[in-house]
Amino acid sequence: MIKADSLDAIKGLVRLALQRERECAEHGSPLTTTASPELTAQLLAVPDSALLAAIQRHRLESLLHGDPLVGALLPTLGDKLKALARAETMAALALASLTREMATLFERAGIPMLVIKGIPLSLQTTGSLTARGRGDLDLLVDPRQVPQALNLLQSAGFNLTYGASLVGANSLQGRYSRFISIEISLVRSRGQRQWIDLHWHPSHARGVLPAFRELFRNRDHVAINGVSASTLALEAAFVHACCHAAVDCWMCIRNLVDVHRLSRRLEHKTLSTQRKYRLVRKTCAVAIDCVPDPRFLTLLASKTSSKECRALSSARKAQMLPWRSLGTGEWTVHNRTRYLLRLMNLSLHPVHLTSMLMQHAIPPESLVDMQTGQPLSAMAVVLGRIEKLARRIRGNDAQLTQQSDH
Repeated sequence: MIKADSLDAIKGLVRLALQRERECAEHGSPLTTTASPELTAQLLAVPDSALLAAIQRHRLESLLHGDPLVGALLPTLGDKLKALARAETMAALALASLTREMATLFERAGIPMLVIKGIPLSLQTTGSLTARGRGDLDLLVDPRQVPQALNLLQSAGFNLTYGASLVGANSLQGRYSRFISIEISLVRSRGQRQWIDLHWHPSHARGVLPAFRELFRNRDHVAINGVSASTLALEAAFVHACCHAAVDCWMCIRNLVDVHRLSRRLEHKTLSTQRKYRLVRKTCAVAIDCVPDPRFLTLLASKTSSKECRALSSARKAQMLPWRSLGTGEWTVHNRTRYLLRLMNLSLHPVHLTSMLMQHAIPPESLVDMQTGQPLSAMAVVLGRIEKLARRIRGNDAQLTQQSDH
């Protein structure tokens, strides 16, 4: 858990670093050369270990290490922050190498593909391969070409991370799996593990971004050490970054930094048109609390809505929890239902609502025998889901009985 004072302190550091970054871009050098008394007091009140833990939790090593004023404010953390930033740089370089390999592989195979987030996003927002730090490789393909893309990746030595799946099958189960889910994870071991998330829908928030064909038609190109890689155009990348942050309940400040940096690349008129998206408005309401940017005000109502207030409250709680935590407490019907309702509220598009309900009722992994890799019958799938739900409920009932006995 990250304490509130640690979270507020690193938010202050992020504001300072991004303000100086913005001034440098506009004026050639930063105009702000001192920290506010409030930020100085916040930093003095938080132990170094807590500050460092918060910086790592929110993946801010690369951003904060690169600013000399931030370094002066954290003199006792300088060496540790430098070492962490160096590790982020090396991981980003490894990711750049893998991205080049995959761009070339898909190009030669004739399979249209977009690289989302990762190295292309770093180049779009900072002009640097390494300034954003580490990440997985996310590839987006046409849903109809998932089988070919999976075969291509497996021919390059990648294996499914979580065992057998019917996602790549040209069957009813395969089409169902591709409809209700958006990605599948693969891994390859070559000295170190390399991870790829193969997407066929760009976001868990369905119905917000266009279909693959339109995204590919309007794509941008970035050069990665002489190799051209296709990625989302800036406008789509901004909407995608807002959706990605919202899906994770705005739990990571680095994602909000991405939103801020992308917004600076868009013309004011283009940015204003993004107000039509609920997740853009909510994400900008959260981002402006952490990354003040007057341009975000054009995306918000004149008065903060109750939905935006709830988003701010949810974000703050998520930002203090461990990485990708669903919240406190064990699995219960109440907690799971609350989680499902939050996911459904991401988008009001009928496809999104339908896919979320179906995904939680009968997820893709329940369609296949994990030991043999063979499809299960409809009856076996239904019985398996009922049995798993019964085990969950019995387990919690037993746990509650033990607690009451004490």
